[in-house]
Amino acid sequence: MNYLEHVRNECIDCGLCTKNCPFLSKYNINLAEYTDRNDLAFSCFECNKCASVCPKHLNGKYVSKALREKNPSYKFVKINKDSYIFKNPPKAKEKSKDFLYLGCNFPAFYPETSQALIDIFKDHGFDFSIDCCRKPIASTGYPNTHSQSLDQEIEKLDIDRIVTVCPNCYHFMQNEYKAEVISIYDWLDEYNLIQYIDDDCNVFFPCSDRYNRKIFDTIKKNIRSYNDKYTSINCCGSGGLASKKESEIAEAMTKAIKDDKVYTYCATCSMRFAELNEVHHFLSVFLGIDEKVKTNYLPNALKAKFFK
Repeated sequence: MNYLEHVRNECIDCGLCTKNCPFLSKYNINLAEYTDRNDLAFSCFECNKCASVCPKHLNGKYVSKALREKNPSYKFVKINKDSYIFKNPPKAKEKSKDFLYLGCNFPAFYPETSQALIDIFKDHGFDFSIDCCRKPIASTGYPNTHSQSLDQEIEKLDIDRIVTVCPNCYHFMQNEYKAEVISIYDWLDEYNLIQYIDDDCNVFFPCSDRYNRKIFDTIKKNIRSYNDKYTSINCCGSGGLASKKESEIAEAMTKAIKDDKVYTYCATCSMRFAELNEVHHFLSVFLGIDEKVKTNYLPNALKAKFFK
């Protein structure tokens, strides 16, 4: 039985998914009805909110995935991310037990913090890479999201641990490669390199870590306290490649953040909220930099391509 059939058979028509999802609510459908809507394949933000409220644990993210695989789209995303044009591969010829994996968005939105991290890892004898984890490709419906180039880097540098900066990279890459995948917060905590934040933080949780909080478990040890007050906002507006087709919903979710000061640990979330709020990225603050998010992606991504 495929996932679409599973959802049709298991849905009890309670309406909780529709009530808690602006996309399903807009079209007045539930997850079972969504399985027959190929036209809405790219309208799901893949935020996992429906799964968190569904008594049967059904997930629109996987419905969307199944629908997208029938008719993939956004081929330009696949081409760009599969062979990321701003990639900055490792330069070292020597082995690197730990390996800093900066992803693609973080170096473009936080170039100063990225360079600081590269320098820290270099001081410890470790290399780095700027590349895409290929999660965006998974959202297009196209196959082949495993990185053979990363496999080669793991083999060449004898990498034991891939240290991810992006929460999407962390969760998407788990159990995909021979090397262990850990978060940058665990690594910094291990080396006692986190500067304590003496603040009551209004935290916007990124979709990939919102319901398991594996990354945040380490973050919360290094802050005074936090407020979990954005539970009604499912996504920053960038999730699942849905912002183009559902631009009104995406904009509404972005504008729903009303606080003067917001903390997050996703660079894309930071970018979405940058014009409306005072946004702080935990990683940059932990390093004593507190860099303001840069929204001019292309020049910063090009600059990051030549980081040493």
